Amino acid sequence: MTTVAGLTPGERGNAALHLGAMVARSNGDDLAVVVVVPTPWPPNPYRADAEYLAVQEVQAREALAAAGDVAGPDLTVRTRLHRARSVSSGLLEVVAEESASSVVLGSASSGLLGQVSLGGIADRLLHSSEVPVTLAPAGFTTAPGARVARVTVAYGRADRDSDLLATARGVADRIGASLRVACFAVRPPNARGGSAEPGAEDLVVAEWRRAVVAEIAETAGAGLETVVGSGSSWAEAVADVSWAEGDVLAVGASSSPVSRFFLGSHASKILRNAPVPVTLVPRSVA
Repeated sequence: MTTVAGLTPGERGNAALHLGAMVARSNGDDLAVVVVVPTPWPPNPYRADAEYLAVQEVQAREALAAAGDVAGPDLTVRTRLHRARSVSSGLLEVVAEESASSVVLGSASSGLLGQVSLGGIADRLLHSSEVPVTLAPAGFTTAPGARVARVTVAYGRADRDSDLLATARGVADRIGASLRVACFAVRPPNARGGSAEPGAEDLVVAEWRRAVVAEIAETAGAGLETVVGSGSSWAEAVADVSWAEGDVLAVGASSSPVSRFFLGSHASKILRNAPVPVTLVPRSVA
């Protein structure tokens, strides 16, 4: 099988390449490193367009030439410069041609360092991708030979009747990673502008945690590590959970008539505040 890592010409850093190598190594996949150079349609006769495309192609070849050194000598790495009408459509073409098991992308250049940011290319890719999509935080790097060490499942109300936990458990077992479940409790300020009494908040969260742990045990079996992050914002709640090198966060995504991956509001907020790579997993209802 093959993991596809999509790079962007002129992209700062090698976040997608580092993550792609880690995912491929964990899965026992080859790594196909791809840069898609968009070809305008209809062709524009102006010289400025030709010069811009030439610069992009030079940057693409430079990125591909360095891919093997970044990925490491233990992986079979193939590099491809692919031309298509758009970057997202070109990546989908390569995924199909490679019979890829997954596709890995970096965050948008406008995103904050250390966080995942869903850019236009990733957003368009999600509408049509047939395989899981994994996003790297901006500036993400790994040590040589890095593998996925732990899979954390973001569990919410929409996952109660889905196969998300079972799917994540199967992946974790297959790649030799540990598995845990994370739930997030966001405690908004009250109408007076302050917070509720800390003691009352703690009691509510503690009771909610007991209910969630019991629900997860009923669904996936007892003994699965469960952590709860809480805070007055999604950023605080996600940061309240401990994260370590080698972590990947799995977030369930539903499908709709117009999109293969449809992120609910909670899933979208978790993704945008994640400090570790995020894999979007199609959520099938049991």
